[in-house]
Amino acid sequence: MRWYKRLFWKMFLVIWLVSLLGMSGVFLLVSNRYDQEHRLELLEARARGQATLMLERFEAGVANWHMLPGRHRPVPLWLYEGDSRMPLMPWLPEPPRKTLKLTLTTDSGREYRARVALPREAFHAERLLGRLFSLQMVLILIISALSGLVLGALVVRPIQRLREHVRELHQAQDLTLRADAGLSRRQDEIGELTREFDRLVGSVEQTLLAQQRLLQDVSHELRAPLARLQAAAGLIEQRLAPDDSMMDRINRECDRLDALIGEILSFSRQQRDQSATDFSLTELCLELQEEVRLRQPERRFSLELPSSEVCYHGVPELLRCALQNGIENILRHTSEQTAACLSVQPLADGRLLLRLSDAGPGVDPEVLPRLFEPFVRDEHAGGDGFGLGMSIARRAVRQLGGEISAHNRPEGGLELRLLLPPAG
Repeated sequence: MRWYKRLFWKMFLVIWLVSLLGMSGVFLLVSNRYDQEHRLELLEARARGQATLMLERFEAGVANWHMLPGRHRPVPLWLYEGDSRMPLMPWLPEPPRKTLKLTLTTDSGREYRARVALPREAFHAERLLGRLFSLQMVLILIISALSGLVLGALVVRPIQRLREHVRELHQAQDLTLRADAGLSRRQDEIGELTREFDRLVGSVEQTLLAQQRLLQDVSHELRAPLARLQAAAGLIEQRLAPDDSMMDRINRECDRLDALIGEILSFSRQQRDQSATDFSLTELCLELQEEVRLRQPERRFSLELPSSEVCYHGVPELLRCALQNGIENILRHTSEQTAACLSVQPLADGRLLLRLSDAGPGVDPEVLPRLFEPFVRDEHAGGDGFGLGMSIARRAVRQLGGEISAHNRPEGGLELRLLLPPAG
C-alpha cells in the first residue's frame, strides 16, 4: 500500500492543512489589521509633524513655506485655515475622497485643518512572503503538524492493533484468541468495533465446534453399524465361494466407508497444539516412498531431493498428514502404471518448496479452484470425488504457516505445491 493511501497520512494531511489554513488565515487577518493601524499611526505622526512645521513657516512669512528642505518624500497633505474651505496651497489638485483629517493648533493659538492622502492598500508579494517565513508562521506550521500527528496516532494506532490481532488470528487459525483488553475496554467507536469483532469470532468458534462435534458424533455412530456390517460380510463370505465377485464388491465398499469415516474423524480432530521439533525431511520423504511401494509395487514413485540431508523445524505429523493425503489422492485417482514424483527444493529466502506431481489426466480446470473444499466432485470425470483428504492437507499446511496450491501440469497430470515458511 502506498503511503498516501494510508489512513494515518490522510488524517494527518487533512488535520494539518485545516489547522494550517485556519491558523494562517487568522494570523494574516490579525497581522494585516495591526499593520494597517500601525501604518495609520505612523502616517498621522509624520503628517502632524510636517504640517506643524509648514504652518510655523507660514505664520512666520517664510517664502516657499510649503517646501521643506532636507526632507525626502514628504507626506501629501492639504492645509486649511479654521473652518474655511479655501486651501492654503491652491495650486494643489483636489484631495482624494478618502483622506485622514487632522486638526492642528499652532503656538499662536490659530486652528488649522489638514487632510492627508491615505496610501493605496496593496497586499504586495513581499509582505506576504515576509509573513509566511516569519517566526509566527514557523510556529504555526510546527503546532499544526504536531496536532495532526497526535490526532492521527490516537485513531490509527488502535486500528493497527486490531489489524495485527486479525492477522494473528488468521495465521494461528485459533478462534480462541481475543483482541487486546485495552482495545476492548475503550468506550469509543473503536472499542465497540473490537467488542463486536470478538463476539463475531466467538460465534464462529461455537459454530465450528458444533460442526466438529456433529462430525465426531456421526462418525462414531457410523462405526458400530459398519463393524457389524463387516462382521456379517465375513460370515457370509465363509458360506460363499472364495472368489465370489459380489463379496469382493461388498468388501471394497466397506473399506471405502471405513476410510471415509477415518477422514471425517481426522478432519474434525486435527490438533492445533502439537509441539514443533527438528526432524529430517529427507527421511520423511523416504518413508512415504516406501509406503507407496508397499501399497502399489507397480507404481513408479520417485524422489528428487537435494544432495545433502534436509532438516526442518516444525510439526512432522502435520507435514506427514498433508503429504499422505496428497499421495492418497494420486493412488486413488490414477492407475498403478502412472508415475508420480515428490521433490524438495530449498529456496533462497529460507523457505521450502515441495512438489508432489503425477503423470495422470489432471483435474478439470473448473474443479481445480475448489479442489481443497470438502467433498468436491469432478462431474466430467465421474468417480467418487476427492472427499476430505485435500481439505485435511490444506488445514495441515496452514497450521504449519505455509501455503498449498494445485496446478495442472502442461505435460499432463496434477501438481501440488507446498510452500513452507523458514524453519522457526
